[in-house]
Amino acid sequence: MMKLMLPYFPSSYRGMLAVYLKFMEFQNTLRLFNGSDGRSPSDVIKSRDIHSPADILEDLRPFMNPADMESFDMMMNTMNMMSGMNMSDFSGSGNSEEMSEMMNIFDNILKGKKDNE
Repeated sequence: MMKLMLPYFPSSYRGMLAVYLKFMEFQNTLRLFNGSDGRSPSDVIKSRDIHSPADILEDLRPFMNPADMESFDMMMNTMNMMSGMNMSDFSGSGNSEEMSEMMNIFDNILKGKKDNE
């Protein structure tokens, strides 16, 4: 709450008030990790089981801007599609349509990246 009010204080007080607020945050962090308030860090900060890098990216997804989120979704969809495929299926000549489709997807992803940059 105090951080929100910082711009409304006279400029001569803002620097010292900002330092004071950071100090209060630091004290709260120390209390959290030292357990001086009766709680342990694991009570407040929930751990997650991570089975792949995709799990971490999925947790970060809500904090992405819309353009990055769209690229991320395309990448995740491609990875999911590829994980369901058996690459030995492409060794024969009968699956050229599937290979062509996969190449088109990658081409679209690369074009999307170039357009956004």
